[in-house]
Amino acid sequence: MTVKLTERMQAWIEKMGCHLCVATPQGVPYVTLGRFAKVTEEDEVAFALAKDELSIIYPALSVNPRVAFGVSHQGGIRASFQFKGIGHLVKDGPLYDDIAKEAEAVDTYAVLYVKISEIYCTKPGAEAGQRLDIMAPDDVCDWEKKRWKDIPRK
Repeated sequence: MTVKLTERMQAWIEKMGCHLCVATPQGVPYVTLGRFAKVTEEDEVAFALAKDELSIIYPALSVNPRVAFGVSHQGGIRASFQFKGIGHLVKDGPLYDDIAKEAEAVDTYAVLYVKISEIYCTKPGAEAGQRLDIMAPDDVCDWEKKRWKDIPRK
């Protein structure tokens, strides 16, 4: 099944930034902020990371490329999604340059690209934990429209 971020998901990710979570193979968690995020493909997000932000997650990311992230600055009721996928770091070249140039507020040391493979609902209540990536993209859009009306503008 193809993962496709909806317009609402993309807007929240890019406008609010995200908490990035990784874990060692033994399950030790590490979390940092991704202050700048850009959706680069319908199933991929790039995060510009400063050296100190990368240093927090690098010990785990270097041995386990699985990344989970959720949108920041929403509050408990507004919490909507958790995204999971495989991350890879880029420290130079065009993939680095494109994101670093846009991330003016971040002293970009590396760019973390996350290819999303799973999306979960984290809205409080009975739907919490519902897996959305197994639904057809149009069904996810319809599902969202019944629950939320807002799409943040950049």
